[in-house]
Amino acid sequence: METQPGFTLIELCMTLAVVAVVTALAAPSVTQARRDANALAVYHSTTSSLALARSLAVTRGHPVTLCPSDDGHSCTGGVDWSAGWIMYLDRTRSSQPENASAVMEVSPPLKRGFALRSSAGRQRIRYLPHGWASGSNVSLALCSGGDSRLLGKVVVNNAGRARIQRAAGPTDCPGA
Repeated sequence: METQPGFTLIELCMTLAVVAVVTALAAPSVTQARRDANALAVYHSTTSSLALARSLAVTRGHPVTLCPSDDGHSCTGGVDWSAGWIMYLDRTRSSQPENASAVMEVSPPLKRGFALRSSAGRQRIRYLPHGWASGSNVSLALCSGGDSRLLGKVVVNNAGRARIQRAAGPTDCPGA
């Protein structure tokens, strides 16, 4: 009797079982890596917007303001930046852009599963013509949306410099 080359049903089932176990073991680390990469993208877009606002304030000789916005045209007036933010040339130092042409940049909403909140009472970040951020220091806390865990902060000091401060360990998100 001649034998046919190939796999038996038992060999195929064992191979599939091994693949399933390896996949189950790797899935949490892949999920964590994806969340870390998305968090890094949020840090980058936030610090890039802050650096651009500071640069524009100095080069244009007028204040430039960043604020949370859910429509890309006006400020929401809250501390939740998750729906996106706008940057506008703020010649009159008002709480809203003067007109559509004053808006210099519109940032899109964060990816699902993330929240970005500013310090209590800080609804906007305004850079003055000399590059300083007016008011007190402000922190933008990046939190995971599912478990309201603090991932880190973007901290802006009065001199206008932004830095990233990662969470040292599991911490509840401020304002959650």
